Amino acid sequence: MTSPEELGDLYLEVHHRMRRAFDDGMSECGLSLARTKVLTELQRGGPARPSVLAAQFGFAPRTITELVDTLERDGLVVRQADPTDRRALLVRLTSEGEATLAVAHTARARLMKQVFGALDPADRATMARLLHTLDDAMAPLVTGETAAHQAEMSFHDRTAR
Repeated sequence: MTSPEELGDLYLEVHHRMRRAFDDGMSECGLSLARTKVLTELQRGGPARPSVLAAQFGFAPRTITELVDTLERDGLVVRQADPTDRRALLVRLTSEGEATLAVAHTARARLMKQVFGALDPADRATMARLLHTLDDAMAPLVTGETAAHQAEMSFHDRTAR
């Protein structure tokens, strides 16, 4: 029988391998997984302050600054003054960012189908159930989650089970 430690180690190994595979696949279209997440959030939620993005994704302020600098240099986002607070800046997705994100979403969908398409529907349902159970077990152990993330997770809990 597999111990909880052995199962945890296996899960972490698979998670890290999957993350590397997705980062490699996304980099083919010019984006990392982290860059794609930020662009997707800007597409979904509209312009946002870098501090809000950093909190949402658990990034250090310096990390989000470097990420936004790179995205801006590549023409995928622009910084603009916050109309409600002249001291603050908002990050906004550009039309080039929208186009790049469409390519990234296509690459992501292809990767998801390649990885999870290997499972039959019953196995996917079992995996989803198990992942929800693991997520519920992890929730009290994670500190610093934003209210937006918690609300998103609550929505997923209601719709995905």
